[in-house]
Amino acid sequence: MEQGESMAAWQFRTLNPNENSGSSISDDNFSIEERTNVEILVRETLQNPLDARSSVDDQVKVSYRIVEVDLTHSTLAKALFSPVWMEHAKAGQLLQSAFPGKARFLLIEDFGTTGLEGVYTDSSVDGSSENWNAFWFREGEGAKHARANGGAGQGKITLYLASEVRTVIALTRRKSDGRELLFGCSRFLRNYRLDGKKERWAKEARWGGEADPNKQGTPIVDKSLIETLKQELGLSRGDEAGTSFIVPMPQDNLTEDEIRTAVINEFFFAISRGRLEVVVGQLVLNEKSVAEASVAHAAGSRQTPRFREFLRMAAGKSNQSALAVAKPSWTKGKGFDESSFESSDLTNLKDTFELGDPIVVDLPLSIKTKRGVVQATTFRVFLQSDEDLERSEELFIRQDLAIDGEKKLKSVRATQPVLALTFIDDQNLSEFLVCAEEPTHRTWNAQRPKVKNAYMTPNVFLAAVRNAAAKLVQLVAPAGQRDDTALAVYFADPAKSIKVKKGPSGDSGTKEKPGDIELIDIPAPKPKPVSFKPAKDGFTVSAHALPDSPFVPLECRMEMGYATVHGDPFRLWDAADFWLGDSGRFSINASGVADLAVDGNELRFRMDTDDASIAVRGFDENRQLEVRLKYKEVADEADIAQN
Repeated sequence: MEQGESMAAWQFRTLNPNENSGSSISDDNFSIEERTNVEILVRETLQNPLDARSSVDDQVKVSYRIVEVDLTHSTLAKALFSPVWMEHAKAGQLLQSAFPGKARFLLIEDFGTTGLEGVYTDSSVDGSSENWNAFWFREGEGAKHARANGGAGQGKITLYLASEVRTVIALTRRKSDGRELLFGCSRFLRNYRLDGKKERWAKEARWGGEADPNKQGTPIVDKSLIETLKQELGLSRGDEAGTSFIVPMPQDNLTEDEIRTAVINEFFFAISRGRLEVVVGQLVLNEKSVAEASVAHAAGSRQTPRFREFLRMAAGKSNQSALAVAKPSWTKGKGFDESSFESSDLTNLKDTFELGDPIVVDLPLSIKTKRGVVQATTFRVFLQSDEDLERSEELFIRQDLAIDGEKKLKSVRATQPVLALTFIDDQNLSEFLVCAEEPTHRTWNAQRPKVKNAYMTPNVFLAAVRNAAAKLVQLVAPAGQRDDTALAVYFADPAKSIKVKKGPSGDSGTKEKPGDIELIDIPAPKPKPVSFKPAKDGFTVSAHALPDSPFVPLECRMEMGYATVHGDPFRLWDAADFWLGDSGRFSINASGVADLAVDGNELRFRMDTDDASIAVRGFDENRQLEVRLKYKEVADEADIAQN
């Protein structure tokens, strides 16, 4: 009989007098995102199996299902939710209501991966292949290789946040030894005390084959319990390597429909290029079906249908030759210039871009480690102009993970909106970007200790990747120009030559001075369903019904930027100016407003009533704030105006 085969047990551990108490801070890294908990969970649970694929070119398959289990007759439930767990769960506020007779379980299964490899009998063992210890026993660090999408080791907290009882169990079948291992953990919000006791208990309680909290927690290998778990939950896990994550009592908004929408939003590109197949309930999302599925789930889409088409095109061309390759010297100046490409390639790029066809450019970039090793890397930029777009759209994708918090096209002035994708598939460059990534994997930061300790001048290399698409647009696209004749019909030109008004025969006519020219009446402004009121450090936007017409809900988008001497303040906005998501600096008070989304210098929301309002405070009182508001009626989605 192997160690731990006899039974399943919880390990609850008391703290010694020298250990700190407090609450978990990992949760906060994911609470500030402009994302739902469903989207965060999907991104993290798909990123991990993509990292653990069996080989670089293998397709990963992941399944999401929600099943209901009768807890009163479940062998798994009796082993997992034992009386001792109930006692601690109530004391630690994991269980704040009566335990249900039936409960939902969210099942996330991956196939074509290695499973949780590494030593599972000694939590002190570290290394790039120690995935078991990294997942169950590490906080704030991972065990991922150079091609991994994550490195902070904090994404697993999203699984616990998805559970109403903050509990996760996992059945893994390892590729290296074929073993099936079952383990679990509950993560309390903070240290706690049992009723009438003085001892403080640890925030983590582990479920496995060892009951003694002073001994190493080991997995359950009892074949009978594992087979019972498979049957009761209907797991698809057979002999194929991979991991089945089981989230008991998922949050109410974790539905299969919400998961489908989140998968399409976060991994459309990876699925489109055949790197990932996801099954949600009965719906299969693969490279053949994802485009059609995205149309069916368009209501929750983060990207326009046109940008989805662009991403599909880029996925198809991701392994094809580029239209042009920049010279290594392209990073030397402040941007691209005529010398960055061969003259024939540059002419071809400009002509192709002007015709509205996509251009694909490979960009070499040499990065240098602190050890003095120079790594020659390459990344790719896809660009296409489209005059029918309302605004430019862009995305960064590092291997299979979308980095959507980086916005650089705002600073570009072009005659037409542009679609842009910066695609990084190089392992060395990906490892550099992983080190610079914020824990939420949506933005990069050259000041993170991990990247500063490993690379020379990381800010220079990061700026090259961040700004490549924007600078390339400035090189190949004609610059946008202001239309100075837009109001000419309403105003006389004082410098215009004097007209001679001809009279009847024999009349020499009279000369008319410029000031005597008959002017066209400027039409009165149309009343608007919204009003804008500036304040010392912000503004208030209010809705109201128009005379003789009922109020129609309005979809609104606001952009903000500090005034600049030259250029468009909205395009020149930088996160260093301000970030609306900074709740410590900005206050956003809304009434009668729904679907509020905060993104950098933008607010998107819907005004549902004629007394709806939104007030934003916290801007620099010593700088002039420019605000642009666009709104449209929800009923017919026809643009009304732009302020």
